[in-house]
This record gives sequence, C-alpha cells and structure tokens, in this order.
Amino acid sequence: MKLPLSWLCEFIEIKEEPEKLAEDLLYSGTKVEAIEKIGGDTIFDFEITPNRADCLSVIGIAREIAAIYRRVLRLPPAFTEIPKLSMSKGRFVLEVIDEKLCPYYSLGIIDSVKVAPSPGWLANRLEKSGIRSINNIVDITNYVMLETGQPMHAFDYNKVKEKMVLRASKEGEIITTLDNIERKLPAGAIIIEDSERIIDLAGLMGGKVSEVDQNTKTVILHAPLYDPLTIRRTSQALGLRTEASNRFEKQLDPSGHRFAFERAAELFRTITQGQLVSRIKSVGYPPVERKFEAPISLFKKVLGISLTPKEICEYLSRLEFAFALGNEAISVTIPSFRTDINSPIDLTEEVGRLFGYNKFPKTLPTGQPPTVSLQIADFDQEIKQVFVSLGLKEIYSNTLTSASVLENIEIKSEVCLKVANRLIIDHEYLRPTLLVGLLLAAKSNMASHHSFSLFEVGKVFEKHETKNGLPNQPKKVAALLVNSNFSFAKGVVEAVLRKLNIYKESSFSKAEKVASFGEGVANVFVKGNFVGVVGDISTNVLARFDTPAPTFAFELDLETLKSLATETSYQPAPKFPTARENISLFLPNKTNFAAVLEAVKEGAGKNYYQAELLEDTIIGTRRSILIGIEYYDSAHTLKKEEVDTIRKKVLAALEKIGAEPRIKGV
Repeated sequence: MKLPLSWLCEFIEIKEEPEKLAEDLLYSGTKVEAIEKIGGDTIFDFEITPNRADCLSVIGIAREIAAIYRRVLRLPPAFTEIPKLSMSKGRFVLEVIDEKLCPYYSLGIIDSVKVAPSPGWLANRLEKSGIRSINNIVDITNYVMLETGQPMHAFDYNKVKEKMVLRASKEGEIITTLDNIERKLPAGAIIIEDSERIIDLAGLMGGKVSEVDQNTKTVILHAPLYDPLTIRRTSQALGLRTEASNRFEKQLDPSGHRFAFERAAELFRTITQGQLVSRIKSVGYPPVERKFEAPISLFKKVLGISLTPKEICEYLSRLEFAFALGNEAISVTIPSFRTDINSPIDLTEEVGRLFGYNKFPKTLPTGQPPTVSLQIADFDQEIKQVFVSLGLKEIYSNTLTSASVLENIEIKSEVCLKVANRLIIDHEYLRPTLLVGLLLAAKSNMASHHSFSLFEVGKVFEKHETKNGLPNQPKKVAALLVNSNFSFAKGVVEAVLRKLNIYKESSFSKAEKVASFGEGVANVFVKGNFVGVVGDISTNVLARFDTPAPTFAFELDLETLKSLATETSYQPAPKFPTARENISLFLPNKTNFAAVLEAVKEGAGKNYYQAELLEDTIIGTRRSILIGIEYYDSAHTLKKEEVDTIRKKVLAALEKIGAEPRIKGV
C-alpha cells in the first residue's frame, strides 16, 4: 500500500526523517518495503500483514505513528450539516436478502452533484497512492477508502430502476463491470440488482449499467461491510482483485462505515456541491464489546521483560485500548477497529511491539533444554529418514489429476474437488490420495526397473469443508512397494510407529473394501485412533498402470501421527539386575497388543520394567502371542519367590482382557 508522507502529516505531527520513521515502524511491527521521492513528496510503500486491516488506511498508519511517538491523532472532519430531505429521493430502499453477506452498511442519496475532474490536490494524492484519477465522484469514494480503510461505491441514481436488492448470485449469471468486461459469475458471489438487471459485483467492481458519468446529477452512496470469505472466494473464482476487494477480504471495523460515509458526504459537499437529501441509513447490530482479562504476570512470562503495571497500561492507552487495572490482572476493552485482537496473548504482543522488538534484552538460555515436540517440517524430515533408511525413494507428484486417472484407481470424480479455472484439460481434480502420483510414477519406471519402492509426503484434498470454510487438506505419507510382500509393507509402517514411540500402542485389523486396494488390506490404529491403511493394490488397478503384482502400499495420516507421537524419555538403568521371562498367551482375535501391555503394567505395578512382542500368530479364531517381560526392584535383586508372585498378578490382569496361558500352570 502506497501513501504519501504529506497525507500522513495531516493527521499526525511527524518530525522524523523518512528513513528513521520507516525504521521505527518496522521495530513496532509495520514494514516499509520502499521509500520513493516524487515531486518534493515522500512515498512510503507499506507491507501490511493480513490480520492488520486497520492499517490499510492513512488514519490506520497515522494511528500507529501516534502510538509509537506518544503524539495526538487528528481525525478528518466529517459531515455535520442537517440533510435537506427530499421526499421523492429520500425513500430509496436497499433490501438485503441474506444478512450474513452484508451485516453492516450505511446508505444515502446525494443530489445536485457536478461531475468534473478532481481538484489537483485530490488527484495528486490518489496517483501517488497508485490509483488513477477518473472524476470527482469516483475519486472521492477512492480517497475516503484510502483515508479510512472503508471501501464504498457510488451509483448513478437515475440509472437504478426502483429498489436495490443485495443477494447471492446464481451460477452463470452475467454482469458487465466498469472495465467493460462481461463476467460469468459463480454461485454465491455477492451482487446488487435493481428491478431489471444486476448493477454491482459487490466488493469487487461496480456494474457498467449504473456507473457515474458526465450526466450524473444524483448518486446513491453505499458504504458496506461484506462477508470476507465470500469476497475472497469470488475474487479467486473470477481472477479479479481490486483495492476494494483487498480490504473487504479482511475483518474491517464494523462501526467504521458510518464515519466513512459522513466523511465522503462532507467531501461531496465541498468538492461537487452535492447535498445529502436523505437520512443516512446505517444498518447492523452494534458490535459486541470485546473484553479480556490479562494477568499482569502473563506479560513477563511471554515477553521475558519486567514491566510495571503502570507501564503496561501506558502502552495499552497509546494503542487506544480502554482498561481497568486490578490487583493481579488488567481488564482491557478492545476498540472496534482492532479486529485482530482475540485473546490476552494478543495484548502481550501489542505491548511487546510498542516496547520495541529491538529493545528486548539478549539473554542466553539457562538450565536444561526443554523437551519439545517436533515442528511440522522437522517431523516430516524424521519420517522421510525412516523410509530412506529402508531403501525407499522419495517422489514429488502433481496435486492435480484427471477423471480418467481417478476412475483407474476406483475413485469416483464426483466425490473429489474440481478446479474451477483449470489450466490443463486433464488436470482438473485435486488428488484425494497420494496413490495417484505413486501409481503414475510406478508406471513410468516399469520400463527400466522390475522391483522398487517409492514414497511421497504431501497434502490430499477432501471435499468436506473445515470450520473456516476451506476444503480439508490433511497431510499424509504414502508408499508403493512394487514386487514386494505384505510383511515388508507392514514392517515399514511399524518402523514409522517405532520412530514415534507409539508402536506398542498400535494395532492392525482387517479392513473392508478400500479404493485401489485388494482383499488383503488392514486398518492401522494407534491408541484407538485410525491412522491409515496398508495392504495389496488390486490386480485390476495394477493392470491399468502396467504394474505387476504383487504390489503393496500404505497411506498414513501424518497430522494424526504427530498428535499421537510421544517424546523419548530416559531413565537411569536399574541398579540391580532385572528378571526376564517369556509368557505364551492365547488372545481373542480382536484384542490388540496395546491392551496386553496395559494389563502387564497393571499386574507388575512398580516392578514393571519393559515388555515386547516376540511372536504373533493367528490360530483359528484366536491369536497366539509370545511376550518377553522384564521385572525389577529398585532396592534389591528380585528373588524367585518374588518373581512368581509378580507373575501371578500379571496373569490375573491378563485374564481380565480374555487372555489365557498357552501352557497351563505357568
């Protein structure tokens, strides 16, 4: 976002050199990408993070500068005159069909406007900010958008037929926008129509049929807040991005539309001689007051610096946060324009950035380094190392695929996500499984290799949506083992589970029909949670990809595995020798080893040291397992009588889960 320094100086006293101002803004969290000198003025190019919608304006940046330097913010004058009501024009109606699409707006009618080129100062400021000057009517709406952060639109009153209706578009509806492009709309775009046609692609660009021209005498001024997600989706679907849509996609100030409308009305009065001839209709429930209790101790804990309660309150005051100081906490009321503040942690960040990131003391860590879970990137790398160590080769495949490939792996294209604006004819669906790329890679390699193993880590795409309205995109890992066997495939999965310290809590059970797989497929569970499947690829699928049988594969959910993984814990070796013995058991077929392990721990109690599965065989309707168990005592070497007593307790605990010794009397 480009803004001239001269414009900022209207709202805040700035004594600093441009380079010093840019540096101080950076240390408080607002980055200046470039500084440019144009015609005696300085132009700042700001990089605004998506959460800071309040900074997408001159007032927003001026407010930041005021907070940094403890200076007074001067707001621009708004419309103060009593409107000259016109009965014929004052009853204009905007009907909103779905309030979720437009929960807030201000609307009014301005008459007797004189369309002309904008005065030099206004056109100059717009052009320095990267916006082309068109005429005084359009320029005022753009000027107020840059000044306040609230986009607005002016309709030619005489081109609108009867009342306006705001609704969601239907698939395939047509509008010609101000750039003379006829656009075919997706379902769900926000539009405004009159009694005859669509007149506005709301939030993105106005319609050609209602544009302001040299003959315009009366305008309908509309300052709305639209649903950000809907605007974002429409912008992506149409490939259309504007200054207005960039702001509407963010969480704008729900109480800012009225002030922006009044500011525009004042500029219409002074620049176009236009008169407000209707009451300003402001719609929307008052924003819910947001308050947070921030413990005073939280600021020291998070920031690592010692600030007195008085200093914390002073920083909050400079940011225009209202507060009440208590003995142990500060009750903070969030201003409506700070839609990014959602928790006490956000308040600590605000205090920290205003304190200055460059002022934080450099302190070396002390004590033992904490054991923390792996970050996502490191976690992925750990998993990849397991596969590489077992001889698998990593591939990277396209996330897009075709209906024919999906059909070949026995997945219906109707259940997959389809790309709205495909660039290649046979790349129109997002992959629902990593097996798509693995099977295509196997087909390509069969000419030069007879036996090989491939794996891939990446996201797959599911049709059902998450809470934020976007498709679910879980990260998974999959492998394809050509001319291999089930034992090796299962062994690779077990190696991953061992790496994550969750092998003992895992189990495998026969699965029903799974797309792409044959009859010998098993579900993989960890701590009772489904994490994936392993088994043979069906011969029909293999034939379509010119790949020989037997070929096995597995696909695991990395995000679920990461949430279940446990850190390796270390403890001193026993001072006294352990007592080890093997126990053979019959188990019900559905009982997993995790349940056996818990029973052993329960029976052995404080004398439990470790246990491992040595053999696992299916005999009829029962499982036959051999487990090795070690017992110990921290005070002395266990005697035979003590081991016998512990064993009896272990067997009693195992009987509770349906286990019985293979050799009676053990």
